[in-house]
Amino acid sequence: MTQSVRDLAFHTIQDILNDNAYSNLKINEVINQYNIATVDKALFTELVYGTIKRKMTLDFYLKPFVKTRIKGWVRQLLWMSLYQYVFLDKIPNHAIINEAVNIAKRRGGQHNGNIVNAILRHIFKSDLPTLETIKNEKQRMTIEYSIPRWIIEHWITHYGIETTHKIAKSFLVQSASTVRVNTSRTDVETISKELLQEGYHVDIDQLIPYCLHLTGKPVIESRAFKDGLISIQDKSSMLVGYLMDVQKGDTILDACSAPGGKACHMAELLASTGHVDATDIHKHKIGLIKENIKKLKLKNVSTFDHDATQPYSELYDKILVDAPCSGLGVLRHKPEIKYVQSKDSINDLVEIQLSILDNVKHNLKPGGSLIYSTCTIEQMENENVIYTFLKENKDFEFELMTHPVTGEKVKTLQILPQDFNSDGFFITKIKRKES
Repeated sequence: MTQSVRDLAFHTIQDILNDNAYSNLKINEVINQYNIATVDKALFTELVYGTIKRKMTLDFYLKPFVKTRIKGWVRQLLWMSLYQYVFLDKIPNHAIINEAVNIAKRRGGQHNGNIVNAILRHIFKSDLPTLETIKNEKQRMTIEYSIPRWIIEHWITHYGIETTHKIAKSFLVQSASTVRVNTSRTDVETISKELLQEGYHVDIDQLIPYCLHLTGKPVIESRAFKDGLISIQDKSSMLVGYLMDVQKGDTILDACSAPGGKACHMAELLASTGHVDATDIHKHKIGLIKENIKKLKLKNVSTFDHDATQPYSELYDKILVDAPCSGLGVLRHKPEIKYVQSKDSINDLVEIQLSILDNVKHNLKPGGSLIYSTCTIEQMENENVIYTFLKENKDFEFELMTHPVTGEKVKTLQILPQDFNSDGFFITKIKRKES
Protein backbone atom coordinates (compact mmCIF):
# COMPACT_ATOMS: atom_id res chain seq x y z
CA MET A 1 0.00 0.00 0.00
CA THR A 2 1.69 3.22 -1.20
CA GLN A 3 -0.63 5.59 0.65
CA SER A 4 -0.85 5.92 4.43
CA VAL A 5 -4.02 5.03 6.30
CA ARG A 6 -4.60 8.71 7.09
CA ASP A 7 -4.07 9.67 3.46
CA LEU A 8 -6.68 7.14 2.36
CA ALA A 9 -9.04 8.24 5.14
CA PHE A 10 -8.72 11.89 4.12
CA HIS A 11 -9.49 11.18 0.46
CA THR A 12 -12.42 8.98 1.47
CA ILE A 13 -13.84 11.74 3.66
CA GLN A 14 -13.62 14.10 0.67
CA ASP A 15 -15.41 11.62 -1.60
CA ILE A 16 -18.24 11.36 0.93
CA LEU A 17 -18.63 15.03 1.84
CA ASN A 18 -17.87 16.57 -1.56
CA ASP A 19 -18.99 13.96 -4.10
CA ASN A 20 -21.98 12.41 -2.28
CA ALA A 21 -20.47 8.94 -1.97
CA TYR A 22 -22.20 6.64 0.54
CA SER A 23 -19.89 6.24 3.53
CA ASN A 24 -20.53 2.55 4.19
CA LEU A 25 -20.03 1.61 0.52
CA LYS A 26 -17.03 3.88 0.00
CA ILE A 27 -15.25 2.57 3.10
CA ASN A 28 -15.63 -1.04 1.92
CA GLU A 29 -14.55 -0.09 -1.60
CA VAL A 30 -11.34 1.57 -0.38
CA ILE A 31 -10.50 -1.27 2.02
CA ASN A 32 -10.82 -3.80 -0.80
CA GLN A 33 -9.12 -1.68 -3.48
CA TYR A 34 -6.02 -0.89 -1.44
CA ASN A 35 -5.89 -4.19 0.45
CA ILE A 36 -5.61 -2.38 3.78
CA ALA A 37 -4.00 -4.59 6.40
CA THR A 38 -6.29 -5.93 9.12
CA VAL A 39 -4.39 -4.00 11.78
CA ASP A 40 -5.07 -0.72 9.90
CA LYS A 41 -8.73 -1.28 8.93
CA ALA A 42 -10.03 -0.23 12.33
CA LEU A 43 -8.12 3.08 12.31
CA PHE A 44 -9.14 3.84 8.72
CA THR A 45 -12.82 3.18 9.48
CA GLU A 46 -12.67 5.13 12.75
CA LEU A 47 -11.11 8.18 11.08
CA VAL A 48 -13.67 8.29 8.26
CA TYR A 49 -16.80 7.62 10.31
CA GLY A 50 -15.63 9.65 13.30
CA THR A 51 -14.75 12.75 11.30
CA ILE A 52 -18.03 12.71 9.39
CA LYS A 53 -20.15 11.94 12.44
CA ARG A 54 -18.64 14.84 14.41
CA LYS A 55 -18.06 17.33 11.59
CA MET A 56 -19.99 20.20 13.23
CA THR A 57 -18.40 19.59 16.63
CA LEU A 58 -14.93 19.56 15.09
CA ASP A 59 -15.59 22.79 13.21
CA PHE A 60 -16.70 24.40 16.49
CA TYR A 61 -13.37 23.43 18.06
CA LEU A 62 -11.44 24.61 15.01
CA LYS A 63 -13.11 27.99 14.47
CA PRO A 64 -11.12 30.11 17.02
CA PHE A 65 -7.83 28.98 15.49
CA VAL A 66 -8.58 29.90 11.88
CA LYS A 67 -8.00 33.63 11.44
CA THR A 68 -7.90 33.77 7.64
CA ARG A 69 -9.78 32.09 4.82
CA ILE A 70 -8.65 28.50 4.17
CA LYS A 71 -9.51 26.06 1.42
CA GLY A 72 -12.30 23.56 1.96
CA TRP A 73 -10.00 20.55 1.73
CA VAL A 74 -7.65 22.09 4.31
CA ARG A 75 -10.56 22.49 6.70
CA GLN A 76 -11.53 18.84 6.19
CA LEU A 77 -7.95 17.74 6.83
CA LEU A 78 -7.94 19.76 10.04
CA TRP A 79 -11.23 18.13 11.10
CA MET A 80 -9.67 14.70 10.68
CA SER A 81 -6.61 15.80 12.66
CA LEU A 82 -8.75 17.29 15.43
CA TYR A 83 -10.79 14.11 15.62
CA GLN A 84 -7.64 12.16 16.46
CA TYR A 85 -6.57 14.77 19.00
CA VAL A 86 -9.93 15.07 20.80
CA PHE A 87 -11.52 11.63 20.51
CA LEU A 88 -8.68 9.10 20.12
CA ASP A 89 -6.32 8.36 23.01
CA LYS A 90 -3.31 6.54 21.60
CA ILE A 91 -2.12 8.80 18.79
CA PRO A 92 0.78 11.15 19.68
CA ASN A 93 0.41 14.80 18.74
CA HIS A 94 3.59 14.75 16.64
CA ALA A 95 2.19 11.89 14.55
CA ILE A 96 -1.04 13.80 13.93
CA ILE A 97 0.91 16.89 12.84
CA ASN A 98 3.43 15.05 10.66
CA GLU A 99 0.79 13.08 8.76
CA ALA A 100 -1.44 16.13 8.26
CA VAL A 101 1.42 18.31 7.04
CA ASN A 102 2.61 15.64 4.60
CA ILE A 103 -0.89 15.22 3.20
CA ALA A 104 -1.24 19.00 2.86
CA LYS A 105 2.10 19.29 1.04
CA ARG A 106 1.21 16.52 -1.41
CA ARG A 107 -2.19 18.06 -2.06
CA GLY A 108 -1.38 21.78 -2.08
CA GLY A 109 2.36 22.38 -1.78
CA GLN A 110 4.60 23.74 0.95
CA HIS A 111 2.41 26.80 1.66
CA ASN A 112 -0.59 24.71 2.65
CA GLY A 113 1.66 22.41 4.64
CA ASN A 114 2.86 25.42 6.62
CA ILE A 115 -0.73 26.57 7.27
CA VAL A 116 -1.76 23.14 8.60
CA ASN A 117 1.37 22.91 10.72
CA ALA A 118 0.83 26.35 12.29
CA ILE A 119 -2.85 25.81 13.07
CA LEU A 120 -2.36 22.38 14.64
CA ARG A 121 0.58 23.50 16.77
CA HIS A 122 -1.49 26.45 18.00
CA ILE A 123 -4.37 24.14 18.87
CA PHE A 124 -2.17 21.69 20.75
CA LYS A 125 -0.76 24.53 22.89
CA SER A 126 -4.16 26.03 23.68
CA ASP A 127 -7.44 25.23 25.38
CA LEU A 128 -10.29 24.20 23.11
CA PRO A 129 -13.57 26.13 23.32
CA THR A 130 -16.17 24.48 25.53
CA LEU A 131 -19.75 23.61 24.67
CA GLU A 132 -20.89 25.32 27.88
CA THR A 133 -20.34 28.68 26.16
CA ILE A 134 -23.35 27.93 23.94
CA LYS A 135 -26.30 29.16 26.00
CA ASN A 136 -29.14 28.05 23.72
CA GLU A 137 -29.78 24.36 24.49
CA LYS A 138 -30.98 23.44 21.01
CA GLN A 139 -27.91 25.03 19.46
CA ARG A 140 -25.67 23.35 22.02
CA MET A 141 -27.21 19.97 21.15
CA THR A 142 -26.69 20.72 17.47
CA ILE A 143 -22.96 21.27 18.00
CA GLU A 144 -22.45 18.58 20.65
CA TYR A 145 -24.04 15.82 18.56
CA SER A 146 -23.24 17.32 15.14
CA ILE A 147 -26.85 17.17 13.98
CA PRO A 148 -28.44 20.07 12.08
CA ARG A 149 -30.72 22.17 14.23
CA TRP A 150 -33.90 21.57 12.23
CA ILE A 151 -33.56 17.83 12.92
CA ILE A 152 -32.96 18.43 16.63
CA GLU A 153 -36.07 20.63 16.73
CA HIS A 154 -38.16 17.99 14.93
CA TRP A 155 -37.09 15.32 17.40
CA ILE A 156 -37.73 17.53 20.43
CA THR A 157 -41.24 18.24 19.11
CA HIS A 158 -42.04 14.54 18.67
CA TYR A 159 -40.00 12.84 21.40
CA GLY A 160 -39.17 15.48 24.01
CA ILE A 161 -35.79 16.90 24.92
CA GLU A 162 -34.62 14.03 27.17
CA THR A 163 -35.30 11.36 24.54
CA THR A 164 -33.73 13.55 21.86
CA HIS A 165 -30.52 13.63 23.88
CA LYS A 166 -30.57 9.82 24.03
CA ILE A 167 -31.27 9.49 20.30
CA ALA A 168 -28.53 11.88 19.29
CA LYS A 169 -25.99 10.37 21.69
CA SER A 170 -26.73 6.84 20.50
CA PHE A 171 -25.81 7.73 16.91
CA LEU A 172 -22.26 8.42 18.09
CA VAL A 173 -21.92 4.91 19.56
CA GLN A 174 -21.03 1.86 17.48
CA SER A 175 -24.01 -0.43 16.93
CA ALA A 176 -24.11 -4.12 17.78
CA SER A 177 -23.02 -6.62 15.11
CA THR A 178 -25.95 -8.86 14.21
CA VAL A 179 -26.39 -11.54 11.55
CA ARG A 180 -29.38 -13.45 10.21
CA VAL A 181 -29.10 -17.22 9.91
CA ASN A 182 -30.18 -18.59 6.53
CA THR A 183 -32.74 -21.04 7.91
CA SER A 184 -33.51 -22.38 4.43
CA ARG A 185 -30.08 -24.07 4.41
CA THR A 186 -29.01 -24.54 8.03
CA ASP A 187 -30.10 -24.04 11.63
CA VAL A 188 -29.14 -21.71 14.46
CA GLU A 189 -27.49 -24.37 16.61
CA THR A 190 -25.18 -25.60 13.83
CA ILE A 191 -24.09 -22.11 12.78
CA SER A 192 -23.59 -20.98 16.39
CA LYS A 193 -21.22 -23.89 17.01
CA GLU A 194 -19.25 -23.18 13.84
CA LEU A 195 -18.89 -19.48 14.70
CA LEU A 196 -17.76 -20.34 18.22
CA GLN A 197 -15.11 -22.66 16.78
CA GLU A 198 -13.90 -19.80 14.56
CA GLY A 199 -13.37 -17.64 17.64
CA TYR A 200 -16.53 -15.51 17.68
CA HIS A 201 -18.57 -14.84 20.80
CA VAL A 202 -22.18 -15.68 19.93
CA ASP A 203 -25.42 -14.66 21.63
CA ILE A 204 -28.79 -15.76 20.28
CA ASP A 205 -31.31 -12.92 20.28
CA GLN A 206 -34.09 -13.26 22.84
CA LEU A 207 -36.78 -12.10 20.42
CA ILE A 208 -35.75 -13.21 16.92
CA PRO A 209 -34.52 -16.81 17.13
CA TYR A 210 -32.39 -16.68 13.98
CA CYS A 211 -30.73 -13.36 14.90
CA LEU A 212 -27.21 -13.76 16.30
CA HIS A 213 -25.18 -11.08 18.10
CA LEU A 214 -21.48 -11.51 17.30
CA THR A 215 -18.30 -10.05 18.71
CA GLY A 216 -14.75 -10.84 17.63
CA LYS A 217 -13.15 -10.50 14.22
CA PRO A 218 -15.10 -9.04 11.27
CA VAL A 219 -18.12 -11.12 10.25
CA ILE A 220 -17.10 -11.08 6.58
CA GLU A 221 -14.10 -13.25 7.46
CA SER A 222 -16.28 -16.15 8.71
CA ARG A 223 -16.85 -19.25 6.63
CA ALA A 224 -20.59 -19.03 7.28
CA PHE A 225 -20.76 -15.56 5.73
CA LYS A 226 -18.67 -16.52 2.72
CA ASP A 227 -20.88 -19.59 2.14
CA GLY A 228 -24.14 -17.65 2.38
CA LEU A 229 -25.25 -19.33 5.61
CA ILE A 230 -25.51 -16.00 7.43
CA SER A 231 -26.18 -12.44 6.28
CA ILE A 232 -25.23 -9.20 7.97
CA GLN A 233 -28.45 -7.43 8.91
CA ASP A 234 -29.39 -5.01 11.67
CA LYS A 235 -31.87 -6.34 14.22
CA SER A 236 -34.31 -3.50 13.52
CA SER A 237 -34.28 -4.36 9.84
CA MET A 238 -34.71 -8.05 10.67
CA LEU A 239 -37.88 -7.23 12.61
CA VAL A 240 -39.61 -6.36 9.32
CA GLY A 241 -39.46 -9.91 7.96
CA TYR A 242 -40.08 -11.33 11.42
CA LEU A 243 -43.28 -9.32 11.89
CA MET A 244 -44.48 -10.15 8.39
CA ASP A 245 -45.39 -13.58 9.82
CA VAL A 246 -44.55 -15.42 6.60
CA GLN A 247 -46.57 -18.61 6.05
CA LYS A 248 -45.71 -21.53 3.78
CA GLY A 249 -46.93 -20.97 0.25
CA ASP A 250 -47.27 -17.17 0.55
CA THR A 251 -46.76 -15.04 -2.52
CA ILE A 252 -44.99 -11.83 -1.50
CA LEU A 253 -44.11 -8.55 -3.20
CA ASP A 254 -41.15 -6.53 -1.96
CA ALA A 255 -41.82 -3.32 -3.88
CA CYS A 256 -38.68 -1.28 -3.01
CA SER A 257 -36.27 -4.13 -2.55
CA ALA A 258 -32.65 -3.17 -3.28
CA PRO A 259 -30.22 -4.39 -2.08
CA GLY A 260 -32.59 -7.28 -1.30
CA GLY A 261 -31.90 -8.14 2.35
CA LYS A 262 -35.55 -8.21 3.39
CA ALA A 263 -36.68 -10.05 0.24
CA CYS A 264 -34.06 -12.74 0.87
CA HIS A 265 -35.05 -12.88 4.54
CA MET A 266 -38.67 -13.60 3.63
CA ALA A 267 -37.60 -16.13 0.98
CA GLU A 268 -35.52 -17.94 3.62
CA LEU A 269 -38.57 -18.12 5.89
CA LEU A 270 -40.62 -19.56 3.02
CA ALA A 271 -37.89 -22.18 2.47
CA SER A 272 -38.81 -24.11 -0.67
CA THR A 273 -42.45 -22.97 -0.64
CA GLY A 274 -44.11 -19.79 -1.91
CA HIS A 275 -42.45 -17.01 -3.85
CA VAL A 276 -41.07 -13.47 -3.49
CA ASP A 277 -41.06 -10.86 -6.26
CA ALA A 278 -38.29 -8.35 -5.49
CA THR A 279 -38.56 -5.14 -7.51
CA ASP A 280 -36.79 -1.80 -7.56
CA ILE A 281 -37.00 1.32 -9.71
CA HIS A 282 -33.23 1.41 -10.28
CA LYS A 283 -32.08 -1.10 -12.90
CA HIS A 284 -28.47 -1.05 -11.70
CA LYS A 285 -29.58 -2.06 -8.20
CA ILE A 286 -31.30 -5.22 -9.41
CA GLY A 287 -27.81 -6.69 -9.74
CA LEU A 288 -27.28 -6.24 -5.99
CA ILE A 289 -30.44 -8.24 -5.27
CA LYS A 290 -29.36 -10.98 -7.66
CA GLU A 291 -25.95 -11.19 -5.98
CA ASN A 292 -27.64 -11.76 -2.61
CA ILE A 293 -29.97 -14.39 -4.05
CA LYS A 294 -27.08 -16.25 -5.69
CA LYS A 295 -24.91 -16.17 -2.58
CA LEU A 296 -27.73 -17.43 -0.35
CA LYS A 297 -28.73 -20.06 -2.96
CA LEU A 298 -32.41 -19.10 -2.93
CA LYS A 299 -34.66 -20.52 -5.62
CA ASN A 300 -37.93 -18.76 -4.77
CA VAL A 301 -37.11 -15.10 -5.55
CA SER A 302 -37.65 -13.28 -8.85
CA THR A 303 -36.25 -9.83 -9.58
CA PHE A 304 -37.24 -7.15 -12.08
CA ASP A 305 -36.95 -3.40 -12.29
CA HIS A 306 -40.25 -1.65 -11.69
CA ASP A 307 -41.43 1.75 -10.51
CA ALA A 308 -43.48 1.01 -7.38
CA THR A 309 -45.78 3.96 -8.16
CA GLN A 310 -46.88 2.19 -11.36
CA PRO A 311 -49.34 -0.75 -11.58
CA TYR A 312 -48.27 -4.36 -10.99
CA SER A 313 -50.05 -7.22 -12.73
CA GLU A 314 -50.22 -9.81 -9.92
CA LEU A 315 -52.12 -10.22 -6.65
CA TYR A 316 -50.13 -11.10 -3.52
CA ASP A 317 -50.81 -12.57 -0.10
CA LYS A 318 -48.38 -10.13 1.48
CA ILE A 319 -46.67 -6.92 0.38
CA LEU A 320 -43.69 -5.10 1.84
CA VAL A 321 -43.21 -1.41 1.18
CA ASP A 322 -39.83 -0.60 2.71
CA ALA A 323 -40.19 2.90 1.40
CA PRO A 324 -37.54 5.33 0.19
CA CYS A 325 -37.03 7.66 3.13
CA SER A 326 -34.75 10.24 4.70
CA GLY A 327 -32.65 7.53 6.37
CA LEU A 328 -32.38 9.47 9.64
CA GLY A 329 -32.52 6.20 11.59
CA VAL A 330 -29.26 4.84 10.14
CA LEU A 331 -26.89 7.69 11.00
CA ARG A 332 -24.42 5.25 12.57
CA HIS A 333 -23.75 3.67 9.18
CA LYS A 334 -24.46 6.66 6.92
CA PRO A 335 -23.73 9.76 9.02
CA GLU A 336 -23.48 12.01 5.96
CA ILE A 337 -27.26 11.75 5.51
CA LYS A 338 -27.92 14.28 8.26
CA TYR A 339 -26.05 16.98 6.34
CA VAL A 340 -27.90 16.54 3.03
CA GLN A 341 -31.52 16.05 4.09
CA SER A 342 -33.84 19.03 4.56
CA LYS A 343 -37.43 19.82 5.47
CA ASP A 344 -38.27 20.15 1.78
CA SER A 345 -36.68 16.81 0.86
CA ILE A 346 -38.76 15.09 3.55
CA ASN A 347 -41.97 16.63 2.20
CA ASP A 348 -41.06 15.30 -1.25
CA LEU A 349 -40.44 11.84 0.22
CA VAL A 350 -43.85 11.80 1.91
CA GLU A 351 -45.51 12.30 -1.47
CA ILE A 352 -43.56 9.38 -2.93
CA GLN A 353 -44.34 7.14 0.06
CA LEU A 354 -48.07 7.78 -0.22
CA SER A 355 -47.95 7.31 -3.99
CA ILE A 356 -46.35 3.86 -3.58
CA LEU A 357 -48.96 2.79 -1.03
CA ASP A 358 -51.79 4.07 -3.22
CA ASN A 359 -50.44 1.96 -6.09
CA VAL A 360 -49.60 -1.36 -4.43
CA LYS A 361 -52.88 -1.48 -2.47
CA HIS A 362 -54.52 -2.79 -5.66
CA ASN A 363 -52.20 -5.81 -5.65
CA LEU A 364 -53.00 -7.08 -2.15
CA LYS A 365 -55.51 -9.91 -1.89
CA PRO A 366 -58.52 -9.39 0.40
CA GLY A 367 -57.42 -10.47 3.88
CA GLY A 368 -53.78 -9.95 2.91
CA SER A 369 -51.18 -8.09 4.98
CA LEU A 370 -49.02 -5.11 4.03
CA ILE A 371 -46.04 -3.89 6.03
CA TYR A 372 -44.98 -0.27 5.61
CA SER A 373 -41.50 0.37 6.99
CA THR A 374 -38.81 3.03 6.90
CA CYS A 375 -35.32 3.43 8.31
CA THR A 376 -36.11 6.86 9.70
CA ILE A 377 -37.46 8.28 12.96
CA GLU A 378 -39.20 11.24 11.31
CA GLN A 379 -42.88 11.19 12.25
CA MET A 380 -43.89 12.90 9.00
CA GLU A 381 -42.66 9.87 7.03
CA ASN A 382 -44.00 7.32 9.48
CA GLU A 383 -47.20 7.75 11.51
CA ASN A 384 -48.41 10.65 9.37
CA VAL A 385 -48.07 8.63 6.17
CA ILE A 386 -49.89 5.53 7.37
CA TYR A 387 -52.72 7.43 9.09
CA THR A 388 -53.20 9.54 5.96
CA PHE A 389 -53.37 6.37 3.85
CA LEU A 390 -55.90 4.68 6.15
CA LYS A 391 -58.06 7.80 6.27
CA GLU A 392 -58.35 7.70 2.48
CA ASN A 393 -58.70 3.89 2.17
CA LYS A 394 -61.50 2.55 4.34
CA ASP A 395 -61.02 -1.00 3.02
CA PHE A 396 -57.72 -1.18 4.96
CA GLU A 397 -57.18 -1.36 8.71
CA PHE A 398 -54.36 -1.84 11.20
CA GLU A 399 -53.21 -5.38 11.97
CA LEU A 400 -51.94 -5.28 15.53
CA MET A 401 -48.34 -6.27 16.26
CA THR A 402 -46.69 -7.32 19.51
CA HIS A 403 -44.27 -4.67 20.75
CA PRO A 404 -40.83 -6.34 21.11
CA VAL A 405 -40.03 -4.50 24.35
CA THR A 406 -43.31 -4.05 26.22
CA GLY A 407 -45.23 -7.04 24.84
CA GLU A 408 -48.24 -4.79 24.24
CA LYS A 409 -50.37 -4.97 21.11
CA VAL A 410 -49.60 -1.88 19.01
CA LYS A 411 -50.65 -0.35 15.70
CA THR A 412 -47.26 1.19 14.92
CA LEU A 413 -43.77 0.42 16.10
CA GLN A 414 -41.13 3.15 16.24
CA ILE A 415 -37.77 1.66 17.16
CA LEU A 416 -35.32 4.27 18.40
CA PRO A 417 -31.58 3.62 18.03
CA GLN A 418 -31.05 3.33 21.79
CA ASP A 419 -33.77 0.65 22.18
CA PHE A 420 -31.64 -2.24 20.90
CA ASN A 421 -28.37 -0.46 20.10
CA SER A 422 -29.54 -0.83 16.51
CA ASP A 423 -30.85 1.31 13.68
CA GLY A 424 -33.85 3.55 14.11
CA PHE A 425 -36.75 1.94 12.28
CA PHE A 426 -40.50 2.33 11.81
CA ILE A 427 -42.82 -0.61 11.14
CA THR A 428 -46.57 -0.79 10.82
CA LYS A 429 -48.81 -3.55 9.53
CA ILE A 430 -52.15 -3.10 7.81
CA LYS A 431 -54.51 -5.52 6.13
CA ARG A 432 -57.07 -5.38 3.37
CA LYS A 433 -60.50 -6.14 4.71
CA GLU A 434 -62.36 -9.16 3.41
CA SER A 435 -65.03 -8.04 0.95
